[in-house]
Amino acid sequence: MTERALERALSGIRALVLDVDDTMLDTRAAMTEAGTHAARALWPDRAGAHRHMAQRYYADPGRWFHRYAAGEITIDRMRLERLGDVARSFEVELPEDALERYLAAYMPAFRRAQRLFDDVPGLLAASDAAGIEVALLTNSTTADTSLKLEALGLAARFAERVVTTDTLGFGKPDPRVYHEVCRLAGADPAMSVCVGDSLEWDVLGAIRAGLRGIWLDRPDTAPAVDSASAGASPRGPASTPTVARVRSLAEITGVLAVPAVTAVTAVPGDPGSRFGAAAGDR
Repeated sequence: MTERALERALSGIRALVLDVDDTMLDTRAAMTEAGTHAARALWPDRAGAHRHMAQRYYADPGRWFHRYAAGEITIDRMRLERLGDVARSFEVELPEDALERYLAAYMPAFRRAQRLFDDVPGLLAASDAAGIEVALLTNSTTADTSLKLEALGLAARFAERVVTTDTLGFGKPDPRVYHEVCRLAGADPAMSVCVGDSLEWDVLGAIRAGLRGIWLDRPDTAPAVDSASAGASPRGPASTPTVARVRSLAEITGVLAVPAVTAVTAVPGDPGSRFGAAAGDR
């Protein structure tokens, strides 16, 4: 199974459901840049460590983002717990007003750091030309998602076509969020395909909800954390579906030219597989 996996995933679709972070936008880079700035504001005497602090926050070894996406904790609790992990890891004190100071420094820098991947405009244009509705499904908050889309001039386009963790009170991989985004797109789940960088959340979760899935595995983007710490799916290799994998959204854009794709079977514990959800604070 090579390009046929992609052809099957796209055949006759009525809706394209896109993940936002690290699929459309380079969120890892934006979080690292903004997090470095915020860490400098919180711990100014730790020169040289601020970027590493930001990377630790993004990695989220405590899996606080997963708990937030499941609707178990608030966004503020998630952020504060991750700041606490950074403080313990670097043996620094966490100020009582850490969250307020962190966000005051982080959010303006995060907005400035937004960057759309180069392969996104072409995909949107091709979808429009084919009459395919494009909708967004993200495990970020509505406020943060609006900030990102406004910074990139995409807010108007997706004003009525975005589902966040605030929409239903939880996020991927709960089947209900996939069904809600399909409803907004006016398409049956079976005629919709979800595309994203997280094999667990954007592909396997979508497939379990009745959609199709395409895994975006960018070659220049390393997994946020390894499979074990990311919480790989308990589904073993024998029960994990074979999915279409693309290295760029341009492969989907060029589907009429039958672009090259690779069908892969996700194997938990394989360090070369981004199995599990990306860990960033979305």
